[in-house]
Amino acid sequence: MRRNRSYTYELLEQSHLLSLVRGDLKSRGADWERIAECMPLGHVEYRPIRNNPMRSGYQFQYRQAGLNLTLYFPEKEFNYLFEVLDRARVLELKSAFQSAIPERSGYTINEFKIRGILDGPGPGEG
Repeated sequence: MRRNRSYTYELLEQSHLLSLVRGDLKSRGADWERIAECMPLGHVEYRPIRNNPMRSGYQFQYRQAGLNLTLYFPEKEFNYLFEVLDRARVLELKSAFQSAIPERSGYTINEFKIRGILDGPGPGEG
C-alpha cells in the first residue's frame, strides 16, 4: 500500500494562526484594532496545492508549495470586514497571514478568500 507523502511541514493550528495575525494587526495601529478583534471569531480552512519535487525524469528544483487559504467569519463580523476592507487592506491582511505562517513550512499563500457564515438560530429559537 502506497502512502501519500507530504513534502512540506505541517501548518499551524487555526487558533494559533489567528492569534498570531491578531497580534500583528494590533501592532499596526488603531486603524487595525477592530479588525484584529474579529480574528479570534474566525475559522481557517487550509487547502494545500500539492507540490511533488521528486517526479521521475526531472531535475530537482526547489519550489514552495502554494496554499489556498479561506477565512470564515460569523455574519456580523463578515459584514463589518466587507465594509472596512478595500483592495489594499485585503492585501495587507494577506501579508499578515503569510508572515504568520512559518517560512520553514514551505507554503506561500496562493488564493486568499474571506467568507461569511450565516448565524444559525440561537438556543430556544425556531
